Amino acid sequence: METTRIGKRRTLVIPARLRQRFALREGDLLVTEEREDGILLRPAVAVPVEIYTPERKAEFLLNNAVTREVYDNACRIIRDDFGLNPAQIPHTDPDIRKELPSNVEFDKRMNRTKQRIEKEQGLRRKHA
Repeated sequence: METTRIGKRRTLVIPARLRQRFALREGDLLVTEEREDGILLRPAVAVPVEIYTPERKAEFLLNNAVTREVYDNACRIIRDDFGLNPAQIPHTDPDIRKELPSNVEFDKRMNRTKQRIEKEQGLRRKHA
């Protein structure tokens, strides 16, 4: 246990051994917690929070559309809920809708993929 002193500006100096042990540097954050027997100091981490603008949300919606119907629904949401023009949102490829499958085509592809995976797993079980 080490003692320390409160400075003129009411600053607290943490002993060098503890600063080194907990990798504390000037400007680092500490959590101070009131306890029955005193004050607890713990290193803290601040994580920046990204606040998404309507334009950024619109970009996510358009870039994550996997079918024409989902893309069209994203465009409706962008127009109706965000009050934005989907054509003015920068995203992967504005002509992507033409290349997207319909919901039915997408479901067929997913079912074929699921069947292929199940078949491969069955073969592996046979050979195991």
